[in-house]
This record gives sequence, structure tokens and C-alpha cells, in this order.
Amino acid sequence: MYIWNINKLVIALQEGTITNKQKKRYRIFFWVIFTLSVLTYPVVYNPSTMNGYDVIDLILTSIIDVIAIYLLIVIYKKRSRKDLDFFLPFFSLTIPLFLHTFVWSIPLFIIAYTYIELFAPYHSMDETNLIDIIMFTIIGIAINIMNIHYFKKIFN
Repeated sequence: MYIWNINKLVIALQEGTITNKQKKRYRIFFWVIFTLSVLTYPVVYNPSTMNGYDVIDLILTSIIDVIAIYLLIVIYKKRSRKDLDFFLPFFSLTIPLFLHTFVWSIPLFIIAYTYIELFAPYHSMDETNLIDIIMFTIIGIAINIMNIHYFKKIFN
């Protein structure tokens, strides 16, 4: 199972060397990550705690993800490889892309919250603010661009 090296995962998907045991693990890890991601939204655990920025963040995230999934489906429909289904690459790429994004977003959060503390104390760090929206939008766009890029590699 490739949880960090995306290029080796892409090669394994292209060559069809992923075993059934690995497929099952990718599905399980995907659903764990998905569940943990969904449970972090305020609308899931307590909608009354949502502020205006939470709503904007939810809408932006939804739009970015819907566009990305649409593009992934377009790539899948135009594929030259007919033997590979949509879900295995989608599930398996999610794990290393999530881990990569998580690691490189840590410095982004440190910089952003240092900026808030030093130069923008009027932004609340207790709830979603404009800087959070900007960071999550950048991260969402980046992870989806990487997903589209690797999908093209796999299916072309």
C-alpha cells in the first residue's frame, strides 16, 4: 500500500499491480478520512455554532469539490484504459494526497495564525474567520488540482 509515494501508486494503478487486500485497505482508509473530514464541519455536530464564515467556507468547499469531481468523471469517461474503474484510483489517491496536503498545510496555518496574533487581532481564533476561508480554499484547490493531475496520468 502506497500511503506517501504518489508516483509509485500511479505506476501500480497503471500496471494493475494493486492486490485485492490493498484495494480493501484503500477503501477503508478513504472512508475513515472521509468520515473524520465530514465530522469536522459545524453543520454536522452543531449547526447553531456556525457563523457566516462557516457557511461561506462550506459553500466554497462544496463548489470546489463538485467541480473537481466533475472533471475527474470527464477524465474517466475519456480514458484510454477501459479495465480500471473510477473508484480505486479515487480512493487510493485520496490517502497520499490528504497526507501530503496535511503536512504542507501545517506551515501555512502557523504563518496564518502568527499573522492573526501579531497583525490582525480583530480576527477571532475561536471561530472560523476570513483567513481560515482563504487557507481552506487554497488547500482545497491544491488538493483537487493534484487529484486531477494524477487521474490524467493514470487514465491516459
